[in-house]
Amino acid sequence: MKICRRSQYAGLLILLALLASPARAQRATEIVQWRAHPQPERVAPGDSLWLRLEATIAEGWKVYALDSPPPTRGVRVRLDTLPDLRQAGSPRQQTPLESYDPFFEKVVRYFLNRAVLAVPLVVTPDATPGTRTLRARVAFMTCNDRVCLPPTEVPVEATVQIDPQATSKTAPPRFEPAVPPIEPEAAPPTSDETPALTDAAAQDLVRARSGGLWGFLLLAVGAGLAALLTPCVFPMIPLTVSFFTRQSGSRAQAVRMALVYGLAIVVTFTGLGVLTALLVGASGAQTIAANPWVNLFIGLVFILFALSLLGLYELRLPSGLVNYFNRQSQTHGGYLGVLFMGLTLTLVSFSCTAPFVGGLLAATALGEWGYPVLGMVAFSLTFATPFVLFALFPRALEALPRSGAWMQTIKVVLGFVELAAALKFLSNADLVWGWGLLSRPLVIALVSVLFFLTGFYLIGKLRLPHEPPVETVGVGRLLVAVLFFGLSLYMLPGLLGAPLGNLDAYLPPRRATDVGLVALLQGSGNGESAAEMSWYEDPDVAFAEARATGRPVFIDFTGYTCTNCRQMEATVFPHPEVAKRLQNDFVRLRLYTDDASVGPEWQRYQLQLTGTVALPTYAIVALEGGPLLARHTGLASVEEFLAFLEEGSRAFQQWLAQQQRAQTTEPTAALR
Repeated sequence: MKICRRSQYAGLLILLALLASPARAQRATEIVQWRAHPQPERVAPGDSLWLRLEATIAEGWKVYALDSPPPTRGVRVRLDTLPDLRQAGSPRQQTPLESYDPFFEKVVRYFLNRAVLAVPLVVTPDATPGTRTLRARVAFMTCNDRVCLPPTEVPVEATVQIDPQATSKTAPPRFEPAVPPIEPEAAPPTSDETPALTDAAAQDLVRARSGGLWGFLLLAVGAGLAALLTPCVFPMIPLTVSFFTRQSGSRAQAVRMALVYGLAIVVTFTGLGVLTALLVGASGAQTIAANPWVNLFIGLVFILFALSLLGLYELRLPSGLVNYFNRQSQTHGGYLGVLFMGLTLTLVSFSCTAPFVGGLLAATALGEWGYPVLGMVAFSLTFATPFVLFALFPRALEALPRSGAWMQTIKVVLGFVELAAALKFLSNADLVWGWGLLSRPLVIALVSVLFFLTGFYLIGKLRLPHEPPVETVGVGRLLVAVLFFGLSLYMLPGLLGAPLGNLDAYLPPRRATDVGLVALLQGSGNGESAAEMSWYEDPDVAFAEARATGRPVFIDFTGYTCTNCRQMEATVFPHPEVAKRLQNDFVRLRLYTDDASVGPEWQRYQLQLTGTVALPTYAIVALEGGPLLARHTGLASVEEFLAFLEEGSRAFQQWLAQQQRAQTTEPTAALR
């Protein structure tokens, strides 16, 4: 598909934001240092002068020129304070470099080592003698051959002496660059020779954004629909139903409250996302989602809600707070409570929605608000729409003549479901802290028991206190019971080490200490299946193995709390062809970016290497510090993953050929 220009620009800007964080320790103001001085330094009223801006650029870095084409960010100058002076024209610049950039697919203009700009100024005729301070702000973006830092704005200032005795001029002095013009570099050859390896992360992101604005919005809408099925979000549905069922008023008021509820979700989600980007940067959403304290808190909240739904107690707000909300309801029609519910839903669900939100927030950290804000609005609108419908639906239920015990049945069933969902978050915290309390077999056993109890409750064999006995079981209730019994039985083989398909995505990863009876019965002497192939977890050891064997390194950037990572490990890695390629063609390295001790280091490495903190991310590299040969982020089918592995193998062979041509006398030196 042909990439539309506007979409390509936006996609590249997101990429630049993703690539920014690894260089955070080296600030743009340390790489590029600006200073200002007037030319001349003494002027008379009515005279002209230049405000000269000079930049010293660190070796290997570039600053894009005033007229560099989009999506590069050309340098910009904004004058803050001009006492008795005014700007007399557009800024000028030293002759910049010109070269063809294969990534941007166009000729870009930039400065190396040094940049010189000048802004023409004129002194007002009625200016009084004395010293004036000129203040300006220079906005620029700097890049090297691997990363781009976010656009940075720095203040500069200079002083000029206004003296009626100074030599009068009628035009600005000629601006002469301090360094001679630089000859432009040649465009890339058009021959059929194998090109040098380019940034795989950049190419991958451009391809992902090839659908333009509508494709990006469809992606946001799809992510919003998917988020509704996550264990953080789905259990919130009964709370929404319960809250709006207790409200009273006209149909028109119900519609208004439901719309306000949806608007609260949209506003709080978008605002929380932007605030997160500003506070914690591109990796903030992923960091929050992986935080063990966040997972522990959400797990405990789900248990609290579940026990309330099961009838152990009734959650009540403090009487003082209830009275306050009642007074506000009388004044504002209950809208304050609606806003509070919308905020609560946003906070609870943010952990599960972080992988998609993180990509959008990276662009807001860059300062490019268009696509990220549109994406967040589309995502939250899709996310909020079903809750608005659920908020309206209780009003229709109240108008129906029949209402009975089925509402209590729904509450109890969802209470069991919320207990099962709580295990997901509690096991996340357990994994990050490394306690080993909630192993995969234990979680499977607990969920199986909960689903069995749900089935028994639905067929009337389990009765909670203060509930009448079930005399008859309807067809619908029986079918739902069969579903829960089936899920429970389906999970039982997992206790013996059998894979559970897509359900593995919500379970802790398999460990060597877990039961492996199924694998042993299948004839694997060490109980290790294809899905449990050995992985290095120390980069030094993995790269040493790569040098010794002459194979590329396959890096699995994963997380204990990453649901999509578990799904890939359960459904794609065990495929015979995928397992064969991983075992024979690559040295396998797995890095947990949410590990309590070394996770931050691995996350910085991931961002520096691949340009993203999203999980899962798979990278194929030649050697430590060598080029990125291929990258894939997110879920993939078996066919897509095999194509990715083939791309990495082919790029590795090209890299080897380049090394051999460069070192004809020592063809294997690169692997020593």
